[in-house]
Amino acid sequence: MLRILLVLALVCSCISLSYAQEEDSIPFETERAVEKNKFTGIGIGMVLPKTDLAPTYQKPGSNYSASFHFNKRKRLNLSLFLNIGKVQSEDREVAYLDQSEFQINSYASTVYQSLHVEPTFNLVKKENWAIFIAQGFGFFSFRVYDQHHNDLSDQLNSRAPGESVSNFAVILPTSLGAYYFLPNDFGFHAKISLWNTQTDYLDNISSFGNPDNNDNILNFQLSVVKRFSKVIK
Repeated sequence: MLRILLVLALVCSCISLSYAQEEDSIPFETERAVEKNKFTGIGIGMVLPKTDLAPTYQKPGSNYSASFHFNKRKRLNLSLFLNIGKVQSEDREVAYLDQSEFQINSYASTVYQSLHVEPTFNLVKKENWAIFIAQGFGFFSFRVYDQHHNDLSDQLNSRAPGESVSNFAVILPTSLGAYYFLPNDFGFHAKISLWNTQTDYLDNISSFGNPDNNDNILNFQLSVVKRFSKVIK
């Protein structure tokens, strides 16, 4: 009988110790913090150029992007963007100009790639959404083709004497946007940007147009984003 009581007492002690250990471990699990400071995205957008052939934003093109965002701070953060796309410019009246000396193009199809960094400033930031503004800096590579897909940079008589074209430029994107995350850490990232390209040759025309103003691109972008979680030990 004494042995049975001792065994029961030992079992009860073990059970009590087990529950005590579980209760002690619960606060440790709940006290662990989770960081959600980074997210990545892929997106598609509409781009509208403003050039000498297209002085208003009227002919839409397409843009595809991949991005990575550092989002730790409440106000100032950093994003990286890779873009590829195409814009088109056209002014049919150019075709009726005197083409005896110069073959000025009336159509331009511009294929581009860009890589830029965007310091972003959150106007409002909550746990799962934010509204922000951004001013970026990066590099813009492009090629301009005519309606027959001939590279216009090789056609010297399409520009004024002495004009040389560089297919590489600095880009300064200015943006306003917002993002929102669902409970599963997927979400949406939307923004409107004005890409200030430091070139006047997105349509291959400068001196024959308005050489005082650089060309630029208006971009409307929507991305699907995924947020990464990290448990702080």
